Amino acid sequence: MRTLLSIFLILIAIVSSGQDTLQSGRMKGLESFVDARFGKYKGQKLPDFAIIKTGELIFSNKNFEKKVVFINFWFAACKPCISEIEGLNKMYNLLKDKPDFTFISFTFDPEETISSSIKKYNIQYRVIHLDRNECNRLNFNSGYPTNIILSKDGNIKFFMAGGTSLSESTDMVLNLFYPKILSQF
Repeated sequence: MRTLLSIFLILIAIVSSGQDTLQSGRMKGLESFVDARFGKYKGQKLPDFAIIKTGELIFSNKNFEKKVVFINFWFAACKPCISEIEGLNKMYNLLKDKPDFTFISFTFDPEETISSSIKKYNIQYRVIHLDRNECNRLNFNSGYPTNIILSKDGNIKFFMAGGTSLSESTDMVLNLFYPKILSQF
């Protein structure tokens, strides 16, 4: 009986180890794909922008100066966008206390949809409404979701457009985006 239990535990360890290796391989493959497809944006600056409501400046790229910045573009009817939220919340909570870090999310959804989405999906980071054309301009017309990491000098260090399945989204955020952000500090 002990022998069977030992064999069973060894098999579990082997399978778990293999899954970690497979997961690591998937992330490396995804990273290679992302670099090949979106590497052209690395080193570029995000276009200048200013969000003004009722004559008052609410937010602009000046808020990003000397900070590592994670920018997420999404909308509520985009299933891959929604599937990222759990992972984005986890990543936000790991980084939110860093004074030289900013996490911002842009959507063209109307304010009512933003409010209901924040409640429905427990979004914990700041979401700002932009009109659709401005979202598209800032994410280089790359589709949704788009995620961008800026270095402290304002250059794009990572750019990815498109999503994955719900089951892989949290892993992607925590195993691809998060380490890229940490490497900027």
